[in-house]
Amino acid sequence: MSQLALPAFASLGTGGIVALKLQNAGAATLQGGVTTFGQVFEMGDLPKGGGLVAQIGGRTVSVQMDVKSTYADGSAKMVVLSLERPDLAAGTALDVVLSKGSVAAAPAIDLAQAVGAHSFKVDMTPAGGATTSIDVLAALKTALANGTASFWQKGEFATEARVAIDLPGSQRMLFDVTAYKGGGLSVDAAFNNDDAMQSSGGRVNYTLKAQLDGVVVANETVSQAQYQNWHESFSTGSSGGQGLGSPNAGWLNIQHDTAYLEATGAVAHYNLAIGVDSSLVAGMAAQMAASGWGAPLATNGVEPYMPGTGGRADIGITTQSNTTWLMTQDARAAAYALGQADAAGSVPFHFWDAANKTWLNTDNYPNLWTDARGGEGQPGNAASGGLTQQVAWDTGWEYDTAHQPDLSYVPFLMTGERWILDNVQAQASASIMSEWPAPRMNAADIVAGSSQVRSAAWSLRQIDEAAWASPDGSPEKAFFQAASDSNWKYLVSKIPEWTAWQGEAHGWVPGDYGIPGAMPEWQQDYFATTTVAAARAGNADALTFLKWEMNFLVGRFTHESSGFKMHDGVTYLIATSDPSTGAVYKTWAEIGAQTAARGYSNGDGWWQVGGNYAQVALASLSAIYDLTGSQEALDAYRALVAGAPPFIDDATFAKDPTYSLAVPHAGNTPPNPPPPPPPLIPSPIDQTIGSGPDTMVLKISEDAWNGHAQYTVKVDGVAVGNGLTAAASHALGQSDTLTLKGSWGAGAHTVEVSFL
Repeated sequence: MSQLALPAFASLGTGGIVALKLQNAGAATLQGGVTTFGQVFEMGDLPKGGGLVAQIGGRTVSVQMDVKSTYADGSAKMVVLSLERPDLAAGTALDVVLSKGSVAAAPAIDLAQAVGAHSFKVDMTPAGGATTSIDVLAALKTALANGTASFWQKGEFATEARVAIDLPGSQRMLFDVTAYKGGGLSVDAAFNNDDAMQSSGGRVNYTLKAQLDGVVVANETVSQAQYQNWHESFSTGSSGGQGLGSPNAGWLNIQHDTAYLEATGAVAHYNLAIGVDSSLVAGMAAQMAASGWGAPLATNGVEPYMPGTGGRADIGITTQSNTTWLMTQDARAAAYALGQADAAGSVPFHFWDAANKTWLNTDNYPNLWTDARGGEGQPGNAASGGLTQQVAWDTGWEYDTAHQPDLSYVPFLMTGERWILDNVQAQASASIMSEWPAPRMNAADIVAGSSQVRSAAWSLRQIDEAAWASPDGSPEKAFFQAASDSNWKYLVSKIPEWTAWQGEAHGWVPGDYGIPGAMPEWQQDYFATTTVAAARAGNADALTFLKWEMNFLVGRFTHESSGFKMHDGVTYLIATSDPSTGAVYKTWAEIGAQTAARGYSNGDGWWQVGGNYAQVALASLSAIYDLTGSQEALDAYRALVAGAPPFIDDATFAKDPTYSLAVPHAGNTPPNPPPPPPPLIPSPIDQTIGSGPDTMVLKISEDAWNGHAQYTVKVDGVAVGNGLTAAASHALGQSDTLTLKGSWGAGAHTVEVSFL
C-alpha cells in the first residue's frame, strides 16, 4: 500500500508566522465563503495587541481573531480564526500564509439582526408525553437582549453565541449559533442529559425533530441515559469549518502545519518523516460508511467497555485517529477523529453542576465520588459523598480512567469548536470526581496517587489538557489549572521519599499492578508521556519530575554491567520488591536477578515483548532527549534500536503511528531499524512453583498475539502463580509443563487459570 504524508506548505516570507492549506477534498466545487478554524501560536509569534493578516493568492486579506488564551508575555496562544476563501475546484488546495499585519476591518456582525433572516426550531416529544417546541433563534434573541447569551466569536466574518435551554429533570439543550458574512448560518446543537446533583433525573426516551429555514434536518428517536450527551451540526450556505460539505460535493479540509503545532508544545513531537499507510485511512473511511456511524449516541469506533485491554486503537498519547490526522492532514482521518470527538459526548461522564454553572468539581463538592460506592447525595448539600442519581449500568459504556481514550483535545485544537471543548472539560472533571476521595485528598484533586499508574497517567493528561484548552478567565481554567498544579507539586514533593525508598534504580512511580512484587515498565512509559506533554507545555514541575524519572526510564537500558539486562527494559514485568514482605529491591543487580528468577526476563531475546512495549520505551527516550538533551538517553535509544526488538520498524509505525515519535538528534542517527527477524520456533517451558507434599501438573499452551500470553494460577481460590508467561505454541502442538507444589490434602480441588 502507498503511504500518506503531510502536504508541502508555502514559504512564509517576510512577517510570516505559519502556513496552512484550504483543500477541497470533495468531488465537486466548494463555493466560496467564510472559513473558521483553531490555531495555536508559539509564544511571542503574535504579540499582545498585534494584528494578523493572510496571504492568499498574492492578496493580503483580513483575518478575524478571537483569542481564547495567551502566554505569560501576553502573546496569543489559542485563537479561533476566520477568513474569507474563494471558490475551490474539486481536488484543489489553496495556500494560506498567516502573517503579522493589519487590514481595516468592518464592524462585527450583529447576531440578533443576522438571525432574523433564518429560522431554527426543535420539537421534542417524550415517550407518552406532550411535545415541547423550541424556537431557538427567538430564544437566542431574548438571551442576547438580557445578557445571558455567551459569545465565542465576534467579528466581521463570524459572530457566534450560545443559548442554553433548560428542560425538566436532568435535560438541557445548548445551541451555538453562528452568523457569517454573506448571510450563512450554522447551529451546533447539543442535546444533553447531564444535569447532576439535582432532585430529579434519569434516562429519557423521546423523538426529536429539527427544522432549519423550514427544512427538516433531523428526525431522531433516542433513548438517552443521564450523563450522556449528543451533538449535531446544521448549516446553510458555504461557510463553516473543518468538514464543511461532503465527499460527494464540495468538502472542506483545513490542512495545518503539524511541525509548527509541535513547536508550540501543544502536541507530541512525532516522526513526520514516516508516512501513514493508506490502508489505515481507507479502513477509517469504510467504517464511516457503515450503518450506524454518526447516529445519536453512536460509539464511532471507540471501545465502549473501557476496562478492556489489548491492541486498542483509542489508547495512547492520543488516539490513533488523532495521531493519523496530525501526521497526514487527510480529510478522511479528520472526519474519523471528529466522529470520535462526537462519540465522547455519549460516554456517561458528563456531570454538569447546574447550581454552580460549571462541571462538577471539588471546589463545590470536596467529598464527592461519582462511583456508586460514594452513596446517594443530596441536592444543594456540598458535603454530599455521591451523586443524587447514579450512573446507569445499561448505557453500553463502562468508563475506566485506567483505559480512557483522549478523544477531544486534538479536535479542539484543530477546529476551535466550543462543543468539543465541553467534552474536554467534562472528561477532565470525571477524571477527578471518579477518583476515591481519600487518595484524591478530597479537594486537593490528586490523581497522581492513583493505585494504577496508567490511571494516574491518563487522568492527569485529561486535567492538563483541560487546563491548557480552557479560555483565560473562565472558572474551568482556574479549577483545572489549580488541579494540574496540585498534582505536579505533589509529585515533585515525593521525589526525596521515593528516591530513598527505591535506591539506585529510583525513578518509577509507585502503584498497584495486581501482581505482588512486580511492575510493568510500560506503565511507567505511559506516565512519562503525560509528564513529557506537561513539560513541553511549559510546566517546570513536570520537567523536574521527568528528570527524576530519567534515572529509571534511561537506566533500565544502561545497567547491563550491574546485572540488569538491557533487553529487560521492555519486558512485560520486572521484579521490584519481595512479594511476601514488600521490601523494595534497591539495586539494578537485585531487580535483574529477581526478574530472571521469576521467569519475567527476555534473556538475550525479545520473547516477552508485547505489541507496543518497545515503542513506548523509544517514545520515552526520544522525548527525554528532546527536552533535556541527555546523551545517556540518546545512547539508550540507539542501543535499543540496534537490538531490533519487534514492532519498531517503519512499516509497523506506518500502520499504527500512535507512538511514532521523532527520532532523537535527527541529523546524527543510525539508519532506520531493520525489520524484526523471523520468529524462532518457541521452546516449551518446564517450571515448578511452590513447595509442599502435594503435586499438580498443568499443561499450558498459547496462541501468541503481540507477545506471549500472561496468566495466573489459583488452587481453591488461592494464588500459587502470578505473572506467569506461556511459551509453547498451541498451533505446533506444544505444551509447557507447570508443576504446582502445595499442601492441599485429599479430595477434589478447584484449579483456575486466568489469562491477563
